[in-house]
Amino acid sequence: MKMLHMLLIASLTTLALNTSFAQAPSIEPPKAEQVQVESVSPLGNKDVAKVETPLGNLAADAVRSFLRTDIAFIVASELKPKDPPFPPGKILLSDIAALVSYPNDALATLQLPGRTIKQALERAVSIQPQPNQGFLQVSGLEFTFDPNKPAGLRVTSIKVGGIPIDDERLYTVAVTNSVANGALGYWKCWSQEHVKERRPDATIVKAIEAYLRANPVIDYSKLGRIKVGG
Repeated sequence: MKMLHMLLIASLTTLALNTSFAQAPSIEPPKAEQVQVESVSPLGNKDVAKVETPLGNLAADAVRSFLRTDIAFIVASELKPKDPPFPPGKILLSDIAALVSYPNDALATLQLPGRTIKQALERAVSIQPQPNQGFLQVSGLEFTFDPNKPAGLRVTSIKVGGIPIDDERLYTVAVTNSVANGALGYWKCWSQEHVKERRPDATIVKAIEAYLRANPVIDYSKLGRIKVGG
């Protein structure tokens, strides 16, 4: 009888524990914070491989701000097309991040003389008006080019921070690691000796996140960094 009593108590204890676990409420892991920005104007990326775009300007601004450089270059292939654009209003970081083609590609800083920057811009517009995956979205500079001139002689004006570029002066330029390594033919413009710093902790997406946190209201209605003219 004593043994039967002990077995009965053990069974009841096990049943109570199982019931307790079954009734415990499920706890969901905390969700990551959704970064949100207010866009005053539409934010699109139509024809990113041949013209300046609002999203291209945002990405370039974010990368330049994150690496604290004079200039930033974002090649067209690093951003997916977006047309129609995001309408004015609230936009989530996750929606913008989904348009970054290679979210894990780290960033790097180049140190280039003005003449090399001009060479890179010439390459970016070399097959205009045809789309070019190496077309550059820019920040920190503005330039004018004439598509009717021979390739290599199309860029007619470059200003960095509103000042005409100096062929001999060294400028810092933010790019992705792939571009720093010469992707899309940019190995013809620079080499490893021009790489000032590599940032394995930084990506386009991280740069955009930091930029949106610092700028909760954005306005990319005004384009004019890349102009077509004689």
